[in-house]
Amino acid sequence: MTFLRACLAAVAGLILSASVHAQNNGSSTMLDTLFAKLQTATDPSAIQSLEAAIWEQWTMVPGDAERQLMMRGIAEMEQQELQWLLGNFTASIADICETIKREPRHFGAYSGLGMIRAQMNEPGRAVAAFQLAKKYNPHIVGLDDEIERLKAMGGEPSDDPLGCGQRTAGR
Repeated sequence: MTFLRACLAAVAGLILSASVHAQNNGSSTMLDTLFAKLQTATDPSAIQSLEAAIWEQWTMVPGDAERQLMMRGIAEMEQQELQWLLGNFTASIADICETIKREPRHFGAYSGLGMIRAQMNEPGRAVAAFQLAKKYNPHIVGLDDEIERLKAMGGEPSDDPLGCGQRTAGR
């Protein structure tokens, strides 16, 4: 159940972050640092703080135009959450593709994609998406168990977990 909650939060967050089109160089450098620290962190509170700091960087909006875009993104997020809950995975996957184009290390996007692919009975693509989530955040609770469960169902990693014709980070 914890894994499901984490995936639900990830899907909500990824749609929000898809609306933020530009990050300044300082934010990008900060993200690089945070991701590097997340890879080696072992203390649960440090991991939680690093994850929160990454999400904060993804959703920072420095100006009025970006704030308006964020507000529109929140409205879109609510609509996409509804579509996802109703089983309209195509729209959700399209948003995930856009998010990953903007931030190839978006572990929330990959986690959400893995959950969607698992629900679509595409265990290979789900495994690949979850492995990418784990690559960028090795601390996601329940992810290893979910990967093993999907592999037991015959889910060998796919070369195209997104299914939107783009190369993913690290693939």
